Amino acid sequence: MSVGVGLDLRKESRVAAVLPIKISPQDQPTRVRPACTCEVSSRGAKLMKVDGIGEGDVLWITRHTRRAKFRVVWVGVTGSERAGQIGVESLEPEKFIWDDDLRGKLA
Repeated sequence: MSVGVGLDLRKESRVAAVLPIKISPQDQPTRVRPACTCEVSSRGAKLMKVDGIGEGDVLWITRHTRRAKFRVVWVGVTGSERAGQIGVESLEPEKFIWDDDLRGKLA
């Protein structure tokens, strides 16, 4: 079986959502920087690229008073469709840190 170009094989719903967040490295939780989502899911998010963040990094992401650990799974390279973005995957999927009104859209 071949997979068509552009076929989306994600197992979960994603919602386009521009949400201001705060990020900090796992090993430096007090080094907080502002960031922003482009898209969220129950288990991850696409963020607008933040300098100094690399694939494999573990970050704390905070939205209002909710916080969870995420791993950077990809960093968009210049000239690619993902340029200027990073993808993160939750290491604590039981924690839903996004806005409550998004929960129903991601079910």
